Amino acid sequence: MSGFTLVELMVTIFVASILLAVAVPSFNRMTVTSRVTAQANELVAAINFARSEAIKRNTSMVLCRANGADSTECSPQAGNWQFWIVRPAAPGGVVVRRGVINEFSNALAVRSTLTGDRVVFGSDGLARTGGAVINEEEINVCSTRSADPETRRQIVMGVGSRLETKPFEGAC
Repeated sequence: MSGFTLVELMVTIFVASILLAVAVPSFNRMTVTSRVTAQANELVAAINFARSEAIKRNTSMVLCRANGADSTECSPQAGNWQFWIVRPAAPGGVVVRRGVINEFSNALAVRSTLTGDRVVFGSDGLARTGGAVINEEEINVCSTRSADPETRRQIVMGVGSRLETKPFEGAC
């Protein structure tokens, strides 16, 4: 008769449990890192879109946090980004693009150091917040379940509307 002995079965189960104990946390970290990176890339694309629309239309365009999926106005106060819009900076402008930040059941948070959570691009392509030209403002995309720098991305907007995306340590 062929088959497995109890000892062979126990050794196989032991080896499989060790492999799972090592693989599952790595897979979870990879999934979180991928989600954070994808969201940061989507925000970089929105920033670039708002800037190019300002230059193309020869008018100021604003990228800002919105209160809802169908909002046409920027949120009046700072907070966690869940929705964003791109629209002309002049009152009454029509929303050109909108987006939703997937929070993955509150596992992701997006916050910024922008005044009023808004950036205005002039027709010259320069980014401004609170009326001043941007110099090292940040939008942070973070996992709320890990402080690992690999699960946090920081979009830094520098002078001349330069963008840099990097991992960071610190509060989100």
